[in-house]
Amino acid sequence: MKPATALPGSGGATFARRPRNRPIVVGLIVLLLVVAVRLLFGHHETKFEHIAASVTQALQKNDVAGVKQYQNAETATLVTASVVGRGADALAPLGALKRVKQTSADPDTRIHLFDVTFDKGTMHETIKFDPDDKIVSFRYDDIILTK
Repeated sequence: MKPATALPGSGGATFARRPRNRPIVVGLIVLLLVVAVRLLFGHHETKFEHIAASVTQALQKNDVAGVKQYQNAETATLVTASVVGRGADALAPLGALKRVKQTSADPDTRIHLFDVTFDKGTMHETIKFDPDDKIVSFRYDDIILTK
């Protein structure tokens, strides 16, 4: 920044010159506005997307306890090491889970549909929840390898 200078006819008053880093300040303000708009209007994970993502990751990692924790009392008895193992074998080639997006939900039947995106593919999940938001039924289909 250059030193302040007195202007002729100003009676000796000094005025600072404009800083040259104004484009940087404007750029930071624009960046902050973009981030704020994304936070306000971007997609926020729903409770059901969180459950679907957690169950899918547990299934992919062959984690029986992780899958059971979201099941209701009746369906938890059906979650066995062999069932989860088959799921892990099917989902392992898809790579890391990137995103779970709910595509529809029927409040009467409590059936929720999700599109799931992995590093190396995609699939579609259908989950039916009980009134306590525990899983009554879970089905995945349409596994598509993209890489």
